[in-house]
Amino acid sequence: MKATSIGHAGILIESGSRTIVCDPWFIPAFWASWFVFPRNDQLPSEVMEKLEHPDYLYISHQHGDHLDEAWLANHIDKSTPVLLPDFATRELERQLNRLGFTNFIRTRNGIMTDLGDGLRVAIHVETAIADGPGGDSALMVSDGEARLVNQNDCRTNDLTALLEHGPVDLHWLQFSGAIWYPMVYEMDEAKKKQLCVEKVESQFARATRYVEAIHATTVVPSAGPPCFLDPELFSLNMITGDEISIFPDQTEFQRRLSDEGRLNAATTIPGTTFTVLGGGVTVEQPMSGEDITRIFTHKAEYLTKYQADYA
Repeated sequence: MKATSIGHAGILIESGSRTIVCDPWFIPAFWASWFVFPRNDQLPSEVMEKLEHPDYLYISHQHGDHLDEAWLANHIDKSTPVLLPDFATRELERQLNRLGFTNFIRTRNGIMTDLGDGLRVAIHVETAIADGPGGDSALMVSDGEARLVNQNDCRTNDLTALLEHGPVDLHWLQFSGAIWYPMVYEMDEAKKKQLCVEKVESQFARATRYVEAIHATTVVPSAGPPCFLDPELFSLNMITGDEISIFPDQTEFQRRLSDEGRLNAATTIPGTTFTVLGGGVTVEQPMSGEDITRIFTHKAEYLTKYQADYA
């Protein structure tokens, strides 16, 4: 099995000749206030070709940084089979149907669905008020030799359910903030800063519990943070760590895991590829280690260039 990061929560999963594209997000979301970080508008043409012609499409939930309607409408064949979570409502199906998709595979919550050629998937559904009318979902993919859990934003309550399918090789999960609280509220700045610190701590603690429970060979930090390129929002990017923000990047989460003795969190940017073979995981990066490190150590410079390109 091979899994390539396509930015944020997006994954291109390849097993044999089969491909699953998960949560492809390219066009700035939420009235163009959220941008993918690191940027994913420069993926290789061979990756984009696979993204635009997948065997299956999986959308975890309806938030705009996961369901990129504008991109889906113009880039993926509408006959592509869509793996549907077993949500309580059919809002996600209706939304995709309005975009032109007609071929839906309705899965059952937590039950393996056989896609053929040894490829099987199970979608686990969780419902919370913050997730909208459907809920959120986590995807387990197995090809008989490797297992991948795409947990994205899903705050899975029953972690043992994900483990019932067997040991996990790759665990993709969110660690960063994904809401506007408390930054947009009118309150004392010192109080707001303290609330941000507490929110970041709760985010890290929750993600760490998932890491401990799944105990995967490799942890892949994903599904955030976004970045903010509008001048009036730019201060929400966490660069020095002193900002009033809940959006730490993966280097902070890796440091947290390392402090707890966990050294299996991979550095991931759009184009990073993970190959699972014989129980081991190899990582191939799309650029040099020095260039990847510079994204995070010179983040202000990186974001300023990104901002100028989009302006």
